[in-house]
Amino acid sequence: MKTADLFERSAQDELLQIRNDLMTVYREVSADEDRLFPLRFARTTPRRLRRGRTGQAVRSRLPETGHWDPSVGVAEPQVPVLLIPDGPARASVLPYDALRRNLAGHGLDVLMMEHRGVGLSRLDATGEDLPAHAMTLREVIRDLLAVLDRARAQQVAVYGTGYGAYLAQALAVLHPERVHSLVLDSPLTSAEDEAVAQAALRDMYWNGTEPATSSTAAVLRRLAETETVDIHRAGPVVLAVHEHGGPSAVRELVDLLSVGRGRLTWNSVRQVLNQGWLQSTPYVMEHDLTSRISHTELGRGSHADGGPLDALIVDGEQARAVPPFHGEVLDLHALAPAITAPTLVITGTQDLVAPPRIARELAARIPGAELLEVRGAGNSMLDSRSQITQIAARWSACGTAHRLPEWADELAALPATPTDQALSRGLQIALAAERYSPWRLRVESVRAKREQAHVDPRARRTRHVKID
Repeated sequence: MKTADLFERSAQDELLQIRNDLMTVYREVSADEDRLFPLRFARTTPRRLRRGRTGQAVRSRLPETGHWDPSVGVAEPQVPVLLIPDGPARASVLPYDALRRNLAGHGLDVLMMEHRGVGLSRLDATGEDLPAHAMTLREVIRDLLAVLDRARAQQVAVYGTGYGAYLAQALAVLHPERVHSLVLDSPLTSAEDEAVAQAALRDMYWNGTEPATSSTAAVLRRLAETETVDIHRAGPVVLAVHEHGGPSAVRELVDLLSVGRGRLTWNSVRQVLNQGWLQSTPYVMEHDLTSRISHTELGRGSHADGGPLDALIVDGEQARAVPPFHGEVLDLHALAPAITAPTLVITGTQDLVAPPRIARELAARIPGAELLEVRGAGNSMLDSRSQITQIAARWSACGTAHRLPEWADELAALPATPTDQALSRGLQIALAAERYSPWRLRVESVRAKREQAHVDPRARRTRHVKID
């Protein structure tokens, strides 16, 4: 089957027929248009309920097992959980099947809406893509309400990550009667957040103002001076290596580059990132229709400046394909103090996508909000530390999430998701291979120099190979 065929209505119908956890609510394409489209959502109901054990029992067992049963130490859930992943291009139904089953296994009733313009909610009733004018934040919020009405869920505990946390805040402000409690994971709060993230990345790896990484920044500046790396396009690579390997992996990579190695790892990471940003995967990540929300309404990429370590450069290039950003539809900074739902804000201390500063300031704006900082974690517990997500979601539905900051050390000790572990391990293996197999790298380096010299004769006289 061709990729394009996966978007056809017949393919979606076949998928719906073999699943028993998918539901449909017909929604207006937009407030100004009566035409309907099928908005899909997944609902996974509890398979069994488990009685909690004492917190002390968990605390003594955790170091040995590396696993925390989300149902221990708390009461039974009071409401369903609405999970909203990062986005708006991220699908909800297929990528999070296992997570929903795990939560249902611990007594939770779980709802996840397929975002309009993505996957199973991409097409209108005639099988055509949703129109561009239908892609707005206000319509997405109405979609969430329609799902809650269709599921007959009067109140829900809302767990949102990134853009999902943005929607969760909006729902809590505009429709407080529907929100029992909030968990805001690696939250997006405004278009200015990416400027905060950009500054944090540069402070660590370019300006050298962070003592722990000042020497790494010095080496990276030297690599830029010798044109070993194109520092203006290096931001996404450095950010990705940091997120999956931490400062030590960034240091090892730049050290390898400084002695003529590391090029294969650098280019491999760059190619993977380009594929992830520029290509869509049906039912997983679909950028094209949702780009108006990302760039025109949320301002993603509006702070791209082309400077050193510009992590927003690809977002900035994508933003040119849609109408420009002129300001946010909602001022969540001003609205956050109106949130009345009990709120837990979660951040990873190693997060440079949504740095801890953003979460700390958000927790200070929301009355009574609690802050959980997970030591050593990066962005999105939902995607990188799913055990923490399962615990926080269940405790929120039980009305006890405010207790989780007391368990910060135990939560930080929980393992990363298998996917995140695989990415981290792959990065470690790549760096080790370059460190211990110089002969292979020299062959690749000579080949690259020959290719560059074929295109540009001046390259024969340069001693350094420029990395894009």
